[in-house]
Amino acid sequence: MGRYIWVYSPKAVKVPEKLKAEIDKKLGEWIAILKKKYIKEIPKILDRNYIIDIYGKWIQNRFYLCSRYKCPKGYLSPEFENKFARLEYTGKRFSDKDNFQLFFLRHTGEWIKILEDKSLNKCIEEIKTSPWFVP
Repeated sequence: MGRYIWVYSPKAVKVPEKLKAEIDKKLGEWIAILKKKYIKEIPKILDRNYIIDIYGKWIQNRFYLCSRYKCPKGYLSPEFENKFARLEYTGKRFSDKDNFQLFFLRHTGEWIKILEDKSLNKCIEEIKTSPWFVP
């Protein structure tokens, strides 16, 4: 018979509207910087996928950083979306501070947790400095 152990694993909870606006503002500023750095003019002859947009979006209680790519002619789809970061609000668990979890998308399609029960500012700093969060 197998042994079971308890593991702390917080779940995403409903994000207050005021906090949503703060997240949109702070990450919107970072998205503007990413756009200047990564979005270039599309060449006339496409030989590989090119980034055409970087944006953030809410899906349920999670905020995703996404990039949109344009494909060369002859591919199955003319464009596709790639999510490269996921921010989850886990509430005020052990203190009066808002806690978040931060994930990156592995090449296998699995979300890998980088940070757990950290502040919004700590998560944003990790997004800005970590090599896992490049569009």
